[in-house]
Amino acid sequence: MKFGLAVNANETVSEIVRKCVEAERLAIDYVWVPDVPVQLYAPTVASAVAASTRKIRIGLGLLSVFLHTPVQIASSVSTLVEGYGERFELCIGPGDRNLLKSVGIHLYHPTGVTGYLLTAKNQIEKILRKNRVKCRIWLGAQGPKTLEISKFFDGVLLNYAHPDRVEWAVDKVGHVKRKDFQFGIFSSSYVYQDFDPKIFNLLRISSAIIALGASETVLESLSLREKIAEAKRRLDTDTTLAKIIGQIPQKTVELFSICEPSTELGKYLLVLSKSKIEHVVFGYPQNYSEETVKALAHALKDWRKNERHRKP
Repeated sequence: MKFGLAVNANETVSEIVRKCVEAERLAIDYVWVPDVPVQLYAPTVASAVAASTRKIRIGLGLLSVFLHTPVQIASSVSTLVEGYGERFELCIGPGDRNLLKSVGIHLYHPTGVTGYLLTAKNQIEKILRKNRVKCRIWLGAQGPKTLEISKFFDGVLLNYAHPDRVEWAVDKVGHVKRKDFQFGIFSSSYVYQDFDPKIFNLLRISSAIIALGASETVLESLSLREKIAEAKRRLDTDTTLAKIIGQIPQKTVELFSICEPSTELGKYLLVLSKSKIEHVVFGYPQNYSEETVKALAHALKDWRKNERHRKP
């Protein structure tokens, strides 16, 4: 199992780079650089991270194929590989609906999304092959329709965290013939040594944002549709997220985030490993400070040590 730390697009590039350097020093396998509309541009941040690190792998994405063309995405990856070697992986998907809406892209009636994703993936792959660039292409997936096409990618990153939901998603993908296909999760996370209510509240907000961007099909299957719909209506009337956070069910934290003391993380990872998960990305607010990065690294070190003992 490989582990990644997602950076925070709200921070300055220098802050992000400093924490990525620390992640490399602490033997975390990956850093992932999400792309968020109207904030930092992921390929630029990835370049700065690569220039200041040596070996750590760098994930680029999720990049929305409705915000960036396949040519732009493939060109960015090719440029990064040319400059810093084959240390990069890519995750594409539709993107968060509410964030896309903020830049004028509406996906409330996303007819043909799966076909568009497959076409984009094939175009990106073709350009990378022409440029002789090797790069794993992940699909960021949540709903049943995107899960159905994930087997045509190199892997799928789920944004569920609850083991039952992860198992459901893996079953939905079904048998994949490719031996190098990987299942992973990309989740808001708070792995801690000393619990901090302030950071936990950030986790609640992050989980709420994921729920607000989820499709109605997914929300219906999780029995969250009505409550999330009401929260969306209040947001549409210019109410701030901070004012409605109490309206978002606590269940969203359990479903869409990892919240574990460092001493208990190993038990959670063991359950995930039994569901074919090979890649876990710990998202915001895990990168809140160098201390939270160290807390994660400490827990992962214990996991790896125990894994060696479990193997015959």
